[in-house]
Amino acid sequence: MSLRSSRPVQSLRFWGCASAAIALSTLVHAQQRPSATRALEIKYVRESEEYAALTRQVYRLAADAVDRARAGVSAPWAVVMDIDETTLDNSEYQLERAAYGLPFENDSWNTWVRRREAPAVPGVNAFIDRVRGWGGRVAWITNRDAIVDDATRANLATAGLWNDDDRLCSLKPEYSKSQRRREVVTGTGGCAWPGTSMKVLAFLGDQLGDFPEASEMIAGTGTDDAFGRSCFLVPNPMYGDWTSRMTRK
Repeated sequence: MSLRSSRPVQSLRFWGCASAAIALSTLVHAQQRPSATRALEIKYVRESEEYAALTRQVYRLAADAVDRARAGVSAPWAVVMDIDETTLDNSEYQLERAAYGLPFENDSWNTWVRRREAPAVPGVNAFIDRVRGWGGRVAWITNRDAIVDDATRANLATAGLWNDDDRLCSLKPEYSKSQRRREVVTGTGGCAWPGTSMKVLAFLGDQLGDFPEASEMIAGTGTDDAFGRSCFLVPNPMYGDWTSRMTRK
């Protein structure tokens, strides 16, 4: 074959390789874009003023509601707090996992908890200070493992939130959040102030499971009307049941 006759073949080969390279580049960029988009929920929590304004707003509303409710209460009273993404900001853990494309995993989570580096969610310190100043108590009901209780207390203390009179009620086998809430209210069980029943004036959390259901028969809770009155939901765009299924009714 002459040099002249080989040029069309070489040209076709060149453009074929170029097209393949363009297609590969497009595929790579297409694969990268969803990852960048998924990371925006972490950036929103860590860097946006909108998120901080929302959490401060929730805690101001909760404090105002507690202030109104306590006026008619002569018995001992408390607030019930979730910890993760309600009280302590674990977006650093989420960021570290996302950097390597890794999902949540319990051992890595407990390692993170033991680092005791989570800062307070904006607004929570002022809320807890007001509750304590009014004579209220604080029960922390969390699904953190009980084996990291010491690290959890230390992190709460570092964030300016822990008091030695508080109750830390962690996850144990067959120890649901509803059971722990009941113990606080009745004054019996490991989550209670022994022998002292509590009027709970506010529940705060970032997932619906942090709040009493109607079947728990805790006054002022268990319905949608409770939100904004005795139940206060802190925004969490990073994780939850909503990521894998439709939760809106």
